[in-house]
Amino acid sequence: MTRRPRPETFDAYRLARERGVLEGTLDVAASERLADRVAPGAAAVDWRIEGTTDEVGRPALAISISGDVPLECQRCLASFALPVAQRTVTVLAKSESDADALDAESGDEVLVADHPLDPVVLIEEELLLTLPYAPMHDEGRCEPSGN
Repeated sequence: MTRRPRPETFDAYRLARERGVLEGTLDVAASERLADRVAPGAAAVDWRIEGTTDEVGRPALAISISGDVPLECQRCLASFALPVAQRTVTVLAKSESDADALDAESGDEVLVADHPLDPVVLIEEELLLTLPYAPMHDEGRCEPSGN
């Protein structure tokens, strides 16, 4: 397994073939793509992109994220930390038409990797898919309002 510092972009097929690993930390608060989805405050999310294969041997990436993300409860408007621990396997496709075919036959996510990929963009996309659209505290956990 090859470990490398986080590049600006990487070849997903090469990473899968070499069983390479990219790791880093994303400052969620500094991400323009996530700014309107998170509450103010420190939010470091650890991430890992690992080259692998799916259950039938197709090249794939295992994308993992973990950390606490500050969100604003839509019931009481107070901030709370949402623990995130997500691992997604994405099968690699060489084109949109390959992606359509793979999507029909695979239970995993499909990613078109016909160009070098930016790891930060992948992590931001994974977080966007993971974060709730309307975040709320668990039932009964909201802070009382000041009214």
